[in-house]
Amino acid sequence: MIASAETVHLLDDFLTSHRKTLSEIAQSWLDSGATAFGISDDGRWLAIWPELAITGEQGAHASLKINNRIVADLWVFGLDGATARQRLETDAMLIGKLAAQDQELNNATYELIDAQDQLLALYDLTQSMRNRLSIDEALTSLVKEAGRLIKSNACAGYLAFEPPVIAQHPQPMMSASALQHMAEQVIASGTRLILHSGSGNATEMAIGSTSILLEPIRIDNQVIGALCLQRTQDTFRSPDLKLAQAVCDQAGAQFENLLRYRESLARARIQTEMELAKNVQTHLLPQRLPNVPGLEVAAGALPASQVGGDFYDFMEQAGEPFIFTVGDITGKGMSAAMLMAMTRTLIRSKTKAFTRPSPVDILGSVNDEMYDDFTELSMFATVFVGQYDNVEKALYYANAGHSPVIFCPAGGEAFLLEADGAPVGVLPNSTCENQAIYFNPGDVLVAATDGFSEAGSNSGEMFGYDKLLQLVTAVANQPAQTIMDTLFQTIAQFSAGHAQDDDQTVVVIKGV
Repeated sequence: MIASAETVHLLDDFLTSHRKTLSEIAQSWLDSGATAFGISDDGRWLAIWPELAITGEQGAHASLKINNRIVADLWVFGLDGATARQRLETDAMLIGKLAAQDQELNNATYELIDAQDQLLALYDLTQSMRNRLSIDEALTSLVKEAGRLIKSNACAGYLAFEPPVIAQHPQPMMSASALQHMAEQVIASGTRLILHSGSGNATEMAIGSTSILLEPIRIDNQVIGALCLQRTQDTFRSPDLKLAQAVCDQAGAQFENLLRYRESLARARIQTEMELAKNVQTHLLPQRLPNVPGLEVAAGALPASQVGGDFYDFMEQAGEPFIFTVGDITGKGMSAAMLMAMTRTLIRSKTKAFTRPSPVDILGSVNDEMYDDFTELSMFATVFVGQYDNVEKALYYANAGHSPVIFCPAGGEAFLLEADGAPVGVLPNSTCENQAIYFNPGDVLVAATDGFSEAGSNSGEMFGYDKLLQLVTAVANQPAQTIMDTLFQTIAQFSAGHAQDDDQTVVVIKGV
């Protein structure tokens, strides 16, 4: 009988920890007339009582078993007979059970220590990944820690993002394409992949590998990548697989947190852009109303929750007719706000560039300048430009697809001034023409954006042009400021409880 190194170690520990108990058993035998009592392993005495006893005589022995495996022999000398042998076998059985209990206790202790080590290791992994703010850094941290925890010669990680993220440590175990190919098998199957040298799939293994383990990394039960571990001298066993799964579960949670953090940053960035766009929109609108002989002027804007591209502006030059404009850029957000700013600036610059420019001159030049920009962004702008001549009591205008623009003659019914040209940015050349109407005292012009006509109610009804025309007719005898206030109040009452979908911008001009 040749005991294994593990058995020898177990026996040595047992003899050391239970020396007193064994000595009491030996003394009991000696008191019963035995000349010696001992424990031997393959002819080697592990312990004998009394010490220095000579055991040349014939003795009785019984096999000492631990978990049904013979690990040593129990001997007694100087006594013989069935009673002595039965007693010896009973002692051997009791000592074996005591040793088995020790072994079970040791195993439980080792498992507990191993579990504690794994918990500490997972904690270290969490702390290491938590301090990383980028996916690349987090994956690099994962492969470094996982390779150490699972005792691998090399470790790699693959995340199926766009573009894919790859990390390998301490050196590349395989090409990026080979790693991606193997990881995609794990992603497709949703289960781990184990490769052994000499197996049918060994052709996919890195040179020098004995075993390769690919463990899925999941977020919300969806496999988003794989952790790849390599050993060159040993295979991955059940405890390794459990630890690899625990590592990947923890890593998946960390990647999920990181993705949520990135999403929150993106939302904050968008929110910042929206606030900036609102500031751009608000500060570019006129901060005071113009004082124009022969006119009352009122203007206002009520932005929606999303930033749009509504604008209005006034251009006054000494000795020149008064020019005003109202426009609406399609779309929302920063792009609409920037195009609004560019369009407004061009209208201002073109107004100053011409000597006594007409509305068509202004719109034509703006369209020429902005067509490429609008086309590239698949956007356009509806713009109304009006020009009031106090001497002639006339209003000249050009309308590039803008609505609603309402004219209500003094004492008459309000009606729409229809657009006669395409919006700015739709065609390479403007198709607008100059239009003219007499603008006498009591006449009212309302140039608004579609946030008024398309305002919705809780029942899904749209305010529409008809109600808007009736409203303007009803309040046309009021001052310009009252007309504007009534428009905003009426739309607010109509849309009570319904979210404002679009900016509401209006300029009211009244002859006096």
